[in-house]
Amino acid sequence: MQNNPLASTLEKSSSRRSFLGALGLTALAIPALAACGNSSAATFAQPATKVPAGFAGRRNVVIWSSWGGDNGKMFADLIKKFNESQTAIYAEVQQFDGYDGVGEKLTAGLRAKQVPDLAVLSDIHWNRYFLSDALEPLNKYHDSSFGPSVYTENFYKEGTVRDESYWVPFARSTPLFYYNRDLFASVGLPDRAPGTWDEFRSWGKEVTGVKFKGNTMKMRALTGADDWYFSGLLWAFGGAISNGLDVRLDSAESLAAVDFERQLVHEDKSMYLAQSFVNDFSNGQCATVTQSTGGLTSVTKAAKFEVGTGFMPKGPAGTGTPTGGGGLSVLRQISDERKADAVEVLRFLASDEISSQWTVGTGYLPVTKGATSSKLVTDLMGKNPNYQIAVDQLQIASGPDDVRRYVTSAISELKQMVQKNYTSNVKPEELVKPVAAKLRAEADKIRVTYEEKVA
Repeated sequence: MQNNPLASTLEKSSSRRSFLGALGLTALAIPALAACGNSSAATFAQPATKVPAGFAGRRNVVIWSSWGGDNGKMFADLIKKFNESQTAIYAEVQQFDGYDGVGEKLTAGLRAKQVPDLAVLSDIHWNRYFLSDALEPLNKYHDSSFGPSVYTENFYKEGTVRDESYWVPFARSTPLFYYNRDLFASVGLPDRAPGTWDEFRSWGKEVTGVKFKGNTMKMRALTGADDWYFSGLLWAFGGAISNGLDVRLDSAESLAAVDFERQLVHEDKSMYLAQSFVNDFSNGQCATVTQSTGGLTSVTKAAKFEVGTGFMPKGPAGTGTPTGGGGLSVLRQISDERKADAVEVLRFLASDEISSQWTVGTGYLPVTKGATSSKLVTDLMGKNPNYQIAVDQLQIASGPDDVRRYVTSAISELKQMVQKNYTSNVKPEELVKPVAAKLRAEADKIRVTYEEKVA
């Protein structure tokens, strides 16, 4: 494969920091926007739209989306259906490079006072915009077709603060353990995911070095953006990034999780940092990956073998499965008319039919009660047990630690730490303690605001 996968990952991180530096910002430095986010009288401009002739004369809704590829096409198709379902509003999807791409653009847009009506924000990005008063509270728009009675309870609650909704679920997920069933069968492993991380390690020793269809196997390909999966590993070992804003990254339990991954990479040599971990798995170049449930459809389609899935392995402390993915928020600094039109789009996406089509088309978990019980989704789970596994695992999943949600530097710090653990083979204390100290300092900067608005 590629010669230097880490160089590409770090180059992207460096490029992103350069972009944010040009704006005079650190990564998603949302609390600094509070001064321009507190005035209810402020009305920010709408980005330019390209309205097709057949929709001319309608009011426009601009959606900033993170999805590309098959999921991006699916989302665009759903918005096209919205446009064709009524005659008053034209919604346009403007696509950016993932959740970080939307976040960077939105941060710049808030500075420039030009924002979309709806933004696709990840489960960790929206909280920071909430702290700066950039998101519209949604309870006043609730009715029988939009609100807590419609959405799956645990997903809906993740988008609320003190019972007020600011972020509605749409493309929600958990990590899922994917494995190559053909390879497992060829080396005599059971046709299931490993039940524990110790069992994963044992199986990795059996797989690593095996020749399979011309490739020399390793147990798992890793991504340099492993902070999400890594947070679940911390929980499985009894650690955490934080408890509230109190950092626990350097606790003994957390250090044990870091050392476990170090041993797998540098001692067992059963895991490696890949240029594209999903492509490596789909091409049969490694035995397993941990990937979002939202990749289930695309991975299954791309794989040159039978794909199996299972729950994330348990650790000494039990289950470690974080929820993730994206939802949608209405921006606060736009006109009331734009807000009302944006909510109409949310209401459409929350309908049983549309929510079901999104789940079946992408593999993301169903986020409405109607979608969960719909014929489309239940038929899919009946035909493909992998989808049933994804839905079942949701019952033991949890939302992110608050430092990961609210501290703007947390993601970049954690990603760099995880990458270094994969590449440098240093002692866990040496690796983790400087990061924990930085996160404590950053958490203290927002503690007063956090305690006022969240805790």
